[in-house]
Amino acid sequence: MKIIYVHHAQRDKGHPSTQEDGITALGIKDAEIVAELLSKLNEKQKITAIYSSPFFRCMETSRIINLKINVPVFQEPRFNEFGSVALTLNNEASHKENWSSCQDRIKQALLDIIQNYDENDTIVCVTSGVNLSAFISLFYNIPSSDDLPFPLVPSCSPIGFDIKKSDFLSKL
Repeated sequence: MKIIYVHHAQRDKGHPSTQEDGITALGIKDAEIVAELLSKLNEKQKITAIYSSPFFRCMETSRIINLKINVPVFQEPRFNEFGSVALTLNNEASHKENWSSCQDRIKQALLDIIQNYDENDTIVCVTSGVNLSAFISLFYNIPSSDDLPFPLVPSCSPIGFDIKKSDFLSKL
């Protein structure tokens, strides 16, 4: 199984920044280049689906990529950025999540995706840069930690992870 993390295209930040920020003209070109790369991969190793954060910049990046590969696109709210999800205690939203909780949220989303696909499937995940830490920590068996860094990821960067589904069965 292959999971391909793709950072959303270059963000066109609003003032103040919001979940509805779009992507720049350069970001559109970057997404088109990644779409072309993924379409070539798709000829050899079939891409099954795209999972995207519902943030507009991620969905727009997914849309552009999907113009070339034409697969189902699913919104995955657990791929939203750090601090964008309120934790609940006693059925009430109480406080924003910490960095470890964010990693756990993203890891669980990835495990759910892995569970739903076959060993030969390739899944593209479009999300923001800070979420790459959770991808790395899950696939390299590194515990979630508030000490893990926020990696700096260039716009529209694809990063592939070759995994064996069987390695994750105990976590599913």
